[in-house]
Amino acid sequence: MARARVDMFGSSPGMGSALDVLVPDGLQPWDETAVAAHARDTDAHETALVTSCAERTFETRIFHPDGESPFGTHSLAGVAAHLVASGRLRPGSDPVARSTPDGLQRVWTDGHRVRVPFHGPAVHHGVSIGPGLVSRYADRAIESGVGRRFTLVRVDEDPRNLPAPDLRLMRESGLSDLTLFRWDRDRRHVSARVFAPGFGFPEDSGCLPAASALAVAVLSLDPASHGVPMVVTQVTARGTASVFDCVGSVVGGTADLEVAGKVWAVDRW
Repeated sequence: MARARVDMFGSSPGMGSALDVLVPDGLQPWDETAVAAHARDTDAHETALVTSCAERTFETRIFHPDGESPFGTHSLAGVAAHLVASGRLRPGSDPVARSTPDGLQRVWTDGHRVRVPFHGPAVHHGVSIGPGLVSRYADRAIESGVGRRFTLVRVDEDPRNLPAPDLRLMRESGLSDLTLFRWDRDRRHVSARVFAPGFGFPEDSGCLPAASALAVAVLSLDPASHGVPMVVTQVTARGTASVFDCVGSVVGGTADLEVAGKVWAVDRW
């Protein structure tokens, strides 16, 4: 089985979300137990097992240390970039796609740069959360996203200077995720910290769907941002930084966005 590690969206190699990509060799069967063991033992944030790969489409199963995950969008860009860079998928001007029971998830990549479209119902409305999670900012909580909603809280300072929310309180509140973000309109820049224990990430180094949710939030809070590029930087207390270039609009309740970034090849074994 071929194994590789990529860094998704880091400002430089090692600064983003680490993903291990496992690709079985030809006719050799893969062992689910061994894949799950790898996911438990690795220091990568996720392990993606490529179960099918031909022409311009692929299928994956995603594993975390505590088991298999039903969520494949987080790893979409990393897997696609690796498969194109390693010659397993044909590059070209058209996107490649991850095949899912709900349809195709498309991504354009040359093996390093990636561009992912998000199109669907725009979610943006206020939500109530416990004041113990984000102290004085609890009344600013919103749900935002493209189809799938994320819980976001707009703050006034660098999110790295704020305490992380209590993960136990998040579980007790039924919150799978919570993102603290600051929007700098003059610089057209979002700085965010993403906490997603419900998705297997106590603090997420680089989340593609969260970046799209942050873009929807900015478009809803600042209508002048429609069609104007913005940068979303997801930071952590560990000093990492993932960078997403976002542009799009929300019209008639429908979001039409493109989120772009870079995937770095880190290692193969």
